[in-house]
Amino acid sequence: MNNLGFLAAIGAALSWGSYAVPFKASHSSNLIQYQALMAIGIGLSGLLISLMLGYPLNLNAYGLLSGVLWAIANAISLVAILDLGLSRAVPLMSSLVVVSSFLWGALVFHDFPAGLLIGFLGVGLIVVGVVLVSSTGNMESQNVKKGLLAGALAGLIWGSQLVPLKVGNVATQDFFFPVCLGIFISGLLIFVINKDKFNKGVVGLSLLSGVVWNIGNLLSIFSISLIGLSKGLPITQSASLVAVLWGLFYFKEITKRRQKIQVLIGAIILIGGVVTLGFS
Repeated sequence: MNNLGFLAAIGAALSWGSYAVPFKASHSSNLIQYQALMAIGIGLSGLLISLMLGYPLNLNAYGLLSGVLWAIANAISLVAILDLGLSRAVPLMSSLVVVSSFLWGALVFHDFPAGLLIGFLGVGLIVVGVVLVSSTGNMESQNVKKGLLAGALAGLIWGSQLVPLKVGNVATQDFFFPVCLGIFISGLLIFVINKDKFNKGVVGLSLLSGVVWNIGNLLSIFSISLIGLSKGLPITQSASLVAVLWGLFYFKEITKRRQKIQVLIGAIILIGGVVTLGFS
């Protein structure tokens, strides 16, 4: 079971580190439409997966709220990816997900880890990694500043996504579908409110992003149920390194050798911090 749990966590990391690749490859600047179509992909795949696995098709309010929070964060994250690229945006957001969820647990729910000092060491490593990853390029650029702000905000909201589930004490199988449904409804509402024009050219890639993300979502649930949160979650956050590799070697977002090395070192330190935090 342990081996299966680890494999599921690695699969989740590969999915979450790659789900934004179709968005990046589409060269789409219509973020609202992409968000809406991605939400449709998540909603439809969530329905199909739930029917296949026998998960209840309920309307749990905590799950729906969690889905809404995810959709808001994802819409903001697309701005960060557009302005910073995958290699800088994803590590920034992933690290803040871990830090903010750690602080929610420690400060609000008093869920203190056994090794509290080790936990804060992990947070410190994450901060160092983020600084190294995000400080490449022209930091005076308005696009970079906007991207950093968007990435930080998206990470903080994503780190708060599971708070409703913690408050409601909802079982894993009971929140999978309502989370997907909350994402589906929110994505469509955001699109309708903004009244954006529809571009058929990126439909397939947008839906693909949603399906790839939801595969990672399902694998992460399997992983956490088999090997626990403290082991499963840190492994899934190695998605940061997957995204960095996509950005550096496929999209060629950073061309200078020194900056490539800096980003890779920062990503490795960041993941080391996530693992340290997870085992605290």
